[in-house]
Amino acid sequence: MEDYKIEYKIDIPEKQNKLKAEIVSFLNSKGGEIHLGVNDNGSIDKSLIKNKKKEWEQILANWIVNAFSPNVANLIYVYPNEIPFKIKVLEGKNKPYFYKDGEGFNAKGVFVRVGSTKRVASFDEIQRMIRQHSSNDFEAMSIDTDDLTFEYLENRFREKEVKFDKYALSLLDKDGKYNNAALLLSDQNPTISKFAVFQGTDVSVFLDKKEFTGSILKQLDDILYFASLSNRKRIIISGKPDRDEYLDIPKRALREAIVNCYCHRDYTLSGDVKIEFYDDRVQIFSPGSLPDGLTLENIKMGMVAKRNKIIVNVLDKIDVIENYASGVRRIFEDYADFNKQPEYYISNNGVIVTLFNRNYDGQNETQSDTQIDTQNDTQKLTSIQRYSKIIQLIQNNPQITADEIKDILSLSKSTIRRDIAKLREENKLEYVGSSKSGYWVVKNMNK
Repeated sequence: MEDYKIEYKIDIPEKQNKLKAEIVSFLNSKGGEIHLGVNDNGSIDKSLIKNKKKEWEQILANWIVNAFSPNVANLIYVYPNEIPFKIKVLEGKNKPYFYKDGEGFNAKGVFVRVGSTKRVASFDEIQRMIRQHSSNDFEAMSIDTDDLTFEYLENRFREKEVKFDKYALSLLDKDGKYNNAALLLSDQNPTISKFAVFQGTDVSVFLDKKEFTGSILKQLDDILYFASLSNRKRIIISGKPDRDEYLDIPKRALREAIVNCYCHRDYTLSGDVKIEFYDDRVQIFSPGSLPDGLTLENIKMGMVAKRNKIIVNVLDKIDVIENYASGVRRIFEDYADFNKQPEYYISNNGVIVTLFNRNYDGQNETQSDTQIDTQNDTQKLTSIQRYSKIIQLIQNNPQITADEIKDILSLSKSTIRRDIAKLREENKLEYVGSSKSGYWVVKNMNK
């Protein structure tokens, strides 16, 4: 069955460019296989394959050397002794690929794979492929600016007692010219980062929004600071000497996801790094796809591809990152025991990482807690204060209900039920009798 990875051909067509176009479409997409000697319905003509395989092999061998650009020598493999005759095409790293038809670049020879068919790539798609190809070299390209300053970056190097040497850090080339990496790390960096906190689980209401400028190191520091302030903490009293504290988002996972934006984003694209906090999640936006055709599964297995080697090296020198490309694996480790795992959406234009709030109960009442608490005397009650008030109310009225406690404290029913369940679990409360005529007993609060 033909699909986005497999194409059937009964023979090399009389107009050979048609098959070249199929090969190019795989090179410019995700790779695939072309099966020769196979009809459209999937039936194999073994006799034809036997008679034609030497001819096919010779034609394809010549094509691999002469018919395509850039070089495809390590991207196309021919298997003449298999049934059917197979042409395996890998995804290329130096896109766009095209088949030659005269001298120079042939835009009409640039094809992409869409579903089970090929089509000519659009101008925008070709431009995107060119940008992606050049993005790996972008940071090392020289610029005309010669008046950059590095006050913020130099201060960090001094704090770490590391020598700041522009040549050693590859910010200057042999002719003394700055490159794009130097511009991004300088105080004159033209890119910006955006940070927002929303009420609820959508973008209807802004609680806070900020834009950060300056060196990408400064922007990273600012983002990490405000992300830490927005990452709330849940405190649970368990009867142990130390109280249990649970951040909404694991601290390490949040840091790794944000740092990865600045290390691995595609700086040839005009988009901004964006961090958005919602009640139930944090979403982190980074322009550009993963480098060198890398996939999320590749990264989780430990494979590495670096887009911005100079920037990564500079940040590594001052301990902003660990230069071992293990950040994504650490993110998933921090969510190993949580039912909602981190989500990665990866496209040609960007990567969106979603980290879920481990303390979010998914109920509308949770949102109303915050709204109510800002409007009354029980504003920002800690769990310890809530437990104390619940015990006091029960001591005054052993037959008080959860609804009555909720109304008195102006908290949600889910919060009250959770707190009462915790007190019962810790053997500080006991309910005696039926649901209609029973009553609460306060037990030893010193345990």
